[in-house]
Amino acid sequence: LKASLARTDEVGRAMRLYVLVDTRGYQELDVRLAAVHRLRYASLWTDTGLEAYTDIAPYLIAFDRDTLDDENAEQHRLLRQLWLDAVDLHAVTWMWSTWSFDALDAHLRQYVQYRLPNGRAYYLFFFDNHVFDRIRRVWSDAQTRQFVAPFNEIRYRDRQLDEVVWRNDAPAVEGAMPAADAAGLSEQQHAKLIELGYPDKLVLKFRETMAAVVDHLSDAELHDLVVEQLDRAAAHGIVDEVGLLSYVVTGVQVAPRFDEHPIVKSCLEAASRGETSVDAALASIDDATWDAIRDAHERELLEAREDAA
Repeated sequence: LKASLARTDEVGRAMRLYVLVDTRGYQELDVRLAAVHRLRYASLWTDTGLEAYTDIAPYLIAFDRDTLDDENAEQHRLLRQLWLDAVDLHAVTWMWSTWSFDALDAHLRQYVQYRLPNGRAYYLFFFDNHVFDRIRRVWSDAQTRQFVAPFNEIRYRDRQLDEVVWRNDAPAVEGAMPAADAAGLSEQQHAKLIELGYPDKLVLKFRETMAAVVDHLSDAELHDLVVEQLDRAAAHGIVDEVGLLSYVVTGVQVAPRFDEHPIVKSCLEAASRGETSVDAALASIDDATWDAIRDAHERELLEAREDAA
């Protein structure tokens, strides 16, 4: 951080450190922000209809250049807390820019919501690192350049908690960026964003409804397992949400490759021909078959652990 703040741009403008925090990952951070002397911060939810939710709002925070030199300063202690806690959270985005606080605040506020061509608007939680990664995959090249224009560098965590570094070799000068429709997405982009977020939606659902079954899995492991099941379901031509959910739940509860068992395979083929639904096909399979599939999977896991040892 010290090295990054010591840098300047090509014409000598000083680099500033900004931190975008999703306070859903922090306990009463809004109260602490208010107590830090001379700290410049603002909620991106101001004037959005969500401004009352100060305890879970996204906050843009600016840190003074001398913050890192005084370990006893309030800002230094706050920055250190954010730095340490961010190691195992997806709630902090580090941003370096020569832009002023007000200009950067105004820029980021454009992305709190997006609109479709039909006029419908949706909130975008891009301050959540998971969502930020997804929206980057959805934006066009022009939209990507527009978002990153004020920044020299952005850092955040990926799903495996590894640091992602997004560098911008051609940052825009404050006030020189042309106006554009930052908040617009096409219907196709919106659909893609929803699709990319579906595995996370299921992860949250399974944490709430199958806690004992998935407690041994990290969020990243459970997400990977869900994605694998969605891919396998797609290979069987399963597209309806009820059938999809039934398939994924079975893969999580029983075994990831349960569909390879001859009896299950036969039932899924019948569903693909329209003779029955996926959930009905899976419900028709007897407990003895599920037990056999589960036992075979557990033996495979045990053998894999023994080989690794």
